[in-house]
Amino acid sequence: MEKYAPLWEPLRLGSVTLKNRVVMTAHALQYAENNIMTEQSVDYYEERAKGGAGLILTEAQSVHPSSRGLALRTTEGWPAEVVPVYERLAEAAHRHGAKVFVDLSHFGVEDSNTMHLDNWRALWSPSGLPSSTFGEIGRPMTYDDIRELAAGFARSAGNAMVAGLDGAEVHAAHGYLLCSFLSPLTNLRTDEYGGSTENRCRIVLECARAVREECGPDFPIGVRLSMVEGVPGGIDEAEGERIAKHLADSGLFDYFSISAGNASTFDQVVSPMSLPGPRLVDLAARAKKVVNGLPVLTANGITDLSTAADIVAEGRADLVAMTRAHIADPHLVTKARTGREHEIRHCVGANQGCINRMAKGWSLTCTQNPAAGREKLLGVGTLTIPEKPRRVVVVGGGPAGMRAAEVASSRGHEVVLLEKDDRLGGQIRYAAQLATRGRWAVMIRDMERTLALHNVDVRTGVEVTIEDVRALRPDHVVLATGSKWRTDGFSARMAGRPGIPGLEHVRVLDPIQAIASPELCGDRVLVVDDIGEYTALGLAETLAEQGKSVEVITAGLFLGENILLTLDVGHLYPRLHALDVTLTPQHIVGEVNAEGAVLTRIWDGNTRVSSVDSIVTVMLRDPEVSLASSLEAEFEVTRIGDCSAPRRVDEAIYEGEMAGRGI
Repeated sequence: MEKYAPLWEPLRLGSVTLKNRVVMTAHALQYAENNIMTEQSVDYYEERAKGGAGLILTEAQSVHPSSRGLALRTTEGWPAEVVPVYERLAEAAHRHGAKVFVDLSHFGVEDSNTMHLDNWRALWSPSGLPSSTFGEIGRPMTYDDIRELAAGFARSAGNAMVAGLDGAEVHAAHGYLLCSFLSPLTNLRTDEYGGSTENRCRIVLECARAVREECGPDFPIGVRLSMVEGVPGGIDEAEGERIAKHLADSGLFDYFSISAGNASTFDQVVSPMSLPGPRLVDLAARAKKVVNGLPVLTANGITDLSTAADIVAEGRADLVAMTRAHIADPHLVTKARTGREHEIRHCVGANQGCINRMAKGWSLTCTQNPAAGREKLLGVGTLTIPEKPRRVVVVGGGPAGMRAAEVASSRGHEVVLLEKDDRLGGQIRYAAQLATRGRWAVMIRDMERTLALHNVDVRTGVEVTIEDVRALRPDHVVLATGSKWRTDGFSARMAGRPGIPGLEHVRVLDPIQAIASPELCGDRVLVVDDIGEYTALGLAETLAEQGKSVEVITAGLFLGENILLTLDVGHLYPRLHALDVTLTPQHIVGEVNAEGAVLTRIWDGNTRVSSVDSIVTVMLRDPEVSLASSLEAEFEVTRIGDCSAPRRVDEAIYEGEMAGRGI
C-alpha cells in the first residue's frame, strides 16, 4: 500500500465529497482591497488547489460591518460585492478538483474600534470585558445585536453559496466573538446566553441555524472550536468536550475543526519553531469521541505527510490541516503523489513571512517561498527559458546564493556555486545549532537537494579570488558573500560613540564564534543585543544549557522585541528563566574596565558592574564586499542578500529568486 494512502481516501462532508484528507485552514492573507478579496487572493488559493489540497478554507470573512479586524486589508463576506470574486475563486479551485469553504467570522473585541475612519464604533462582546491583548473594552451585545449577527452569518454564507463555493465554517475559536461567548472566562452574562454550557452555546447555534435556513440542507456547515483556551478559568478539556457534544447534538454541523487557544494564547495555536510537531491531535481525538461520528479536522504544526497519514490511519482525526506547509510549498500533495517527494520544500516554523507579517497587518508571504502572494509573477509555470544559456558563477553558498543558483540553473543556465566554507548554508547553518532552532537545517537540506536536482556545480572550501572567478569565464556573476558581525560594540542606538569603550579588558566574540566555539566564552558571558531578533536569546539559552552563567542586555524596552510576533517569546522566556539567564532590558554597556562590564540604565545613568569572562556582541553587521569592486570592474554582477544590506533570510531568498530569474 502506498505509504500515504490514508490521506488520499475521499471523505464526505455533508453533501460534498473531498478528494483527499489534506486541508488548508483559514489564515490571513491581507491582499484585500476595500475589504474584499482580490485576484491576488484567488491566485494564491488556486496555486494550492493546483497543488492538490482537498479542501481550502478562505481567510476569515467578516460577517458584519461591526467587525473588520486589526488590519486595513481584512476581508468581508457580507457585502454583495464579494460575489463576483467568490465566483472566480470557485471556478479556479474547481478546475483542479479542490473544494472551497468560506470561513465566517466576527472578531469581537480582538479588533480596533477606530482603525477605519469611516467605521468608529464600540466593539461587540458578551459581557463588556476588554480584549486581553489589545485592551479595548467592548459593549455587551443586545438581543438586537445578536439577531443582526445571525443575519450577517446567513447573508455571508448566502453570498458564498450563490457564487458556487462549496460550504461554510462558523469560526467559534481563538478568542473571536463566538469563542468569547463559549468561554466561561469572558462570558459573564446572566441571561439565556450565559451561565451553563448550553446557554453559552446558544449564540453559535443561532448563527449556524441562520446559515442552514439561508443555504438549505445541501450546503455543508462546519464549526471551528478552541477545545481548550490555555488560561485559568477558560475553556478546559472537559468543558471543550461538553461544548463539542452540545453543538454536535444540534444536528446543524457536518464536521468539526478542532483548534485551541484564544488571542492571549495564540502561540499555542500556531506553534513556533521551538515547538515542532503536531500539538493538538489529542484534542481532536477527544472531540471524535463526542461528536456523534462527524468528521473531525486537526491542525497546528503538521508539516510532513507521513505524520498526517499516521494521524488519519490511527483514527485520531479524519482531516489534517497542513496550512503553513502549503504556504511553503503549495504543490506538496501533487509532488508526493507523482513520485517527486524529494522536491518538497518544508515549512520550518519560523513564522517570519506568515504570522509575523499578519500580526503587523502586512500581506502574507513565506520565508523560503517568495512566490507566496506573488503567484502571478513567481508561481509554477512563470519561469522563462532564455534563448541562449549563459555561464553563471555564484559566489557565496548561503540562502541567497543557493536560491540564485537553483533558479538560474532551472532556467537552463550553466551554474557554478563557490563557497568558502566546507558546507553550504551560510549563517543559517549556525542558527540551526542554537537550542530549539534545528529546523533551519531542514531548509538547508531542502535547498541542497534542489541544487543537486538542477545539476548545479557546487564547489565548497574555496576561498574565492578574482582569479578563481576569471578562470571560470562567466557571463554573469552573482555576489552573495553575506555579512560579518562587528565586535567593536558600535550601536545604531548610540551612534555618537564609535563603540563600547574598554573592550580590550575582556574577550569579545561575535555570535558565530560563540556558537562555533562556546569554550571561548568562558563561564560568565554577557550577550549584548542591539537587534531584538532570536539570535541573542537563542545563544543565551544554548550557552546556559552548557552550564554557563549568562546575562543578556539590550537598550530596548524588552529583549526579543522583533520576535514577539513570531510567537517565540512566550515559549522562550520560560526556558530562559528556568536556566537562570539574567534578562536586562533598557541598559547599555557604558564601558568595560578592569572590574568588568559597566551596565548603564538608559533613563537615568544608574550603573552596576558585571564581572564577565567574555562579551558577545549581537549588534551591527557589515556587508562582505571585498570582492565587489574587482568583480564589477570585469563582469556583469548582481549583489544579493546580506552583501547588499544585512537583513533576514526572507529577503536573502527573495533576492536570490529574483536574481536567478533576471539573468
